[in-house]
Amino acid sequence: MTTRHHQLTTVRSFTVAALALAAGTAMAQVSMSGRLDQSVVKTSPGKWELTNGSANRLTIRGEDDLGDGTKSYFYLQHRFAGDTGLPRSATQFWYYSYVGLEGKFGDLKLGNQSSPLDDGTNSDYEIFRGDTVASSVSRIAGGQKIWTNGVDYTTPTLAGLRVHVGVGLGEGATKTRGQGGSVLYDNKGLSLAASAQRSPTDVKTVAAGGSYKWEAVTVMGTWAHSERVPHPVTRAPTAEQTDIQVSAGYRIGIGEARVLYNTSELADVTTRVAGLGYFHFVSKRTALYGAASDTKQESKSSVQAYQVGLRHLF
Repeated sequence: MTTRHHQLTTVRSFTVAALALAAGTAMAQVSMSGRLDQSVVKTSPGKWELTNGSANRLTIRGEDDLGDGTKSYFYLQHRFAGDTGLPRSATQFWYYSYVGLEGKFGDLKLGNQSSPLDDGTNSDYEIFRGDTVASSVSRIAGGQKIWTNGVDYTTPTLAGLRVHVGVGLGEGATKTRGQGGSVLYDNKGLSLAASAQRSPTDVKTVAAGGSYKWEAVTVMGTWAHSERVPHPVTRAPTAEQTDIQVSAGYRIGIGEARVLYNTSELADVTTRVAGLGYFHFVSKRTALYGAASDTKQESKSSVQAYQVGLRHLF
């Protein structure tokens, strides 16, 4: 069976399952949501293309109220290319897939989910949220954002503070167990996070992120540094990577102007991105946007990109 035929068969099967699930939501606390985001992009040098402005996705979630403030839940998210309708990955259908138990004791999650590193560098701390050509070229310094076989626990929030710890258990050919943790703080318009982890792929990463909202202004930033664990036999070192990102947004009526600057240094080679964009929120679910960026890597010519698009949430 060809990869394309496998993808199409998977999509058809998922569509039938999703429709059946949606038909049963009247009896269960299950909901379906998602995003379609398409844009026209021109790169210089390059040609005009139709592509995703952000990751198109279909999400299914559900929960069961167990009483006394406790609930069980599940979360499934599939990502796909909106311009072709094909899955984003030919080998992994579910981008996220986990089940959890949440209550006064905190939150326990099992499955394919975000790693602790994501707390300090996630899209909540970047004004473009990883979307459009104006977003960061790299924000996680080569660390691993998602762990398979993840077991994660987050404490209850106390005075705006909570702690998240997690492990990515070894399975099959994966011999190294991922482990890490993060500390998060939220109070009114201020949000801060710091994380450290060693991923199942033997990458050590420390990261921090923060954002502050004041009236029409939002300011955000992230920092991350990674180093590879030396080879267990040769002990040969590998390259380190450092990413820094600062961005801001300013609300203008029903729209928001956004700017970003990102620098990523890997093996003594630095790549810099300057981004600019505007989002016009026609409604809570629909937005029109435009974005532009200039990307410059040492010893290479700059690359400019221009983009206009339409995003719809459902």
